[in-house]
Amino acid sequence: MISLVNFLFFLGIILNVYFISVILHKKGLPQPLSRNLVAFTLSILLAGSIALLLVSFESYKILSVALIQLLASGSFIGYIFFRKIDFRLNPFSGRGKSGNLFTNIILTLLLLSAGAMYSLFPIEYIKGDRDHGVYIVFGSNIQKTGGLNFNDFRYQDLTQILGDNIIQGYPSIHSDHSPQDPSAPIGSLSPRFYPLFPTYLALSADLFGLDAMFRVNSIFGILSLVFIFLIVKKWIGPWGALVAVFFCAFNPAQLWNVRTTLSEPLGQLLIIFSSYLALYFFRKDKGWMVFAGGILGLSNFNRIDSLIYFPAIVIFVGYLLFFRKKSLQKGINFLLGYSAISILGVLYGYINSKPYMIDLWKGNQLLKLTLFCVSSSILLVSILFFSNLEIGKKTIGSIKDSILRKRTTFRILSFTLFFVLIAFGHSIQPVISNAEGINDVLYFKKNGFLFFLLYVPVLLVLFGIGGYDLLLFKKKSSGSLVFLLLGSLLSFVYFYDPSINADHFWASRRWVLFPIPFACIMGVIGLYSLPIKKQTIKSALIVVIIAGYIYHLYNRDRLIFFERMLSGYSEEFERLSISLPSEKAIYFTKKEDLASPLRYLSGKETYLIHKTRPFLEKANQLIKSGWNVYLIDEDFNLEDGPVTLEKIDKINLEGNYPIDTVNRYPDTLIYRGIFLQVYKLGVSSASARDKKSVFIDPSQFTYKLKTVRSERKSQPVVYEELKGYDHYIPKDPIGRFRAEFEGEILDKATFSVTANQSSSIIFPESPGIGDSKKMSIEFSVENSETDDIQIRFHTKKDRQAVLKSLQLSRIP
Repeated sequence: MISLVNFLFFLGIILNVYFISVILHKKGLPQPLSRNLVAFTLSILLAGSIALLLVSFESYKILSVALIQLLASGSFIGYIFFRKIDFRLNPFSGRGKSGNLFTNIILTLLLLSAGAMYSLFPIEYIKGDRDHGVYIVFGSNIQKTGGLNFNDFRYQDLTQILGDNIIQGYPSIHSDHSPQDPSAPIGSLSPRFYPLFPTYLALSADLFGLDAMFRVNSIFGILSLVFIFLIVKKWIGPWGALVAVFFCAFNPAQLWNVRTTLSEPLGQLLIIFSSYLALYFFRKDKGWMVFAGGILGLSNFNRIDSLIYFPAIVIFVGYLLFFRKKSLQKGINFLLGYSAISILGVLYGYINSKPYMIDLWKGNQLLKLTLFCVSSSILLVSILFFSNLEIGKKTIGSIKDSILRKRTTFRILSFTLFFVLIAFGHSIQPVISNAEGINDVLYFKKNGFLFFLLYVPVLLVLFGIGGYDLLLFKKKSSGSLVFLLLGSLLSFVYFYDPSINADHFWASRRWVLFPIPFACIMGVIGLYSLPIKKQTIKSALIVVIIAGYIYHLYNRDRLIFFERMLSGYSEEFERLSISLPSEKAIYFTKKEDLASPLRYLSGKETYLIHKTRPFLEKANQLIKSGWNVYLIDEDFNLEDGPVTLEKIDKINLEGNYPIDTVNRYPDTLIYRGIFLQVYKLGVSSASARDKKSVFIDPSQFTYKLKTVRSERKSQPVVYEELKGYDHYIPKDPIGRFRAEFEGEILDKATFSVTANQSSSIIFPESPGIGDSKKMSIEFSVENSETDDIQIRFHTKKDRQAVLKSLQLSRIP
């Protein structure tokens, strides 16, 4: 049955590609590469839109998507028959000159290389604490339930037993019940996300399983590269287009984000695809611009901040009003197409994620976007009204004539403005920020452009000024302005406010949406449009710049190029879905990165709790109510009086991942290991015990970091290996503790202690007291809310201390 569904799905894709290609050929798109590429992309977007429509009615099924695709094929056949279009079409008919064969071969090799790098080394971030894992969770829920319903009214019973210790919801799946909205029932949960990308993840999981989720963005990334080739080819020819594809394909931010399960690569494709359609169809029938705008409008089903595109389109319409009034209707049609789909996207978000929208409004993010769009709309309507008055016609004509007469002056002013902005962002703003004495995160937010240059060399950005000059003043193609204005506005907005966590590569996700490919493309355009008459000198300069960029890519990509990140996660979650008990089983854990994947991906009823101690004190009531109750905890020697605990399984989450860095490019690849125990709880009549001394087997660590590879040059690696040993404190945690270590070369090691899921440091990394064979540290716990401590053992590089035993005791 599964193979039949797959067959029907791909049959629908193939038929739609063919029939759309036939229609496009009739509409004047003769080139086979562009025609077939547009047809394929539209078929992919059609499949996603069909699935999204089904998701909105909580009725998504892969078979339904396949059947509706076939119905869409039937409608295309009806249109072709009604319009009396010849069905017969050679996919390669209309092929260009044979001279293009060599560039097509190089393009194919580039795409194959990029596709291999994107798909063979995915980032398997199945952790519910950040958006990578959250999207996986959402896609899995859509696949299993057919919709976005996360409600779980079992929280009503759990809250009565566990009180405030139960967390209602998960990261990005929040409870709607709050003092501000007391009408919302306990257990009503809503997603904090937009659904288009998770819908594609659900499709991929249905077609090829969990592993396919990590490769969905590879398709979007490759499609973006081909459209980049077609766009740039129109401006500077095929060789410059190939260079632009190369620069974009292996940019470190592109390489990283396309390997992830994040929504930005899909958003990037929608921007580049709609820009290509606007560029090509601007000279065609004006109705096509509605279609191009609608494609861009799909972004509002993918990301709420896609509303920022609206002002850029308003500027585009304003330009046409002043300089190409005969084409004004095409610009308005593009705006109408975008607006119509965008409004549907906002309504969809409000209906399915109302609390999310309210939170964004209260946090001013959505308020700012709304004001931006409303003010742009009022301004555009005012100008259009003014332009129909006699005085308006004269004023606009006068402004147009004045600008055209002073064209050279405006070119000089534009060049100066861009150069000053680049100089300010690169050299002046960082000095101002340093003088303010701000922390690293705020420094990143104030200097977005400076850290953008970690991914795009400043020389390439400077060449981008020449790209502006070509597209604004030399090329007579108004359709190019959609690309130019979207890139300019998004770059300015995300340089001014990156609106993302400051750790790299995470920080690059907003920029890869469009600023990074935009900067690479504009830089290549500027490079190839340099006013150097002697071709030999110009070619030599181009070769030098390309060589320099290759060296830049080598330095930036070598840490991640052939690495499959967190490669053990998917296998472990698939194992857990089979090995963990399911019959009347209910799981509890403090690990927010584990709870939602375990529930929605592995299908285990898993809930988040704040603290272990109050949970264990009340777990008897859960057991007596008929549940098989399980606890997932870090402590390998967990025991408590109110209940019995039986180890039934172990969870190993392992893989390589770059070390988190703020305001510095990631330069160290580390192995991360998290090791947890699964306990089955039973009824016990004994009271809780607080042992004076606890022996911890050093082989039973909970947390492990180990340097795999380091590219750091300025200073040595901080550590070679770090192990963490978690201990749950069964009774009153306040007091002094002593940790005693036995082993070899312990005088070369350092120790630290953290608490509350490592969120607070109670003993900073320091040497212990003792000799090479015995070492001890003492620390105090002063917060009564402390539920666990983690004792960390740091082994320095080239000084491999060996730990043989660890004993923790409370000091009377």
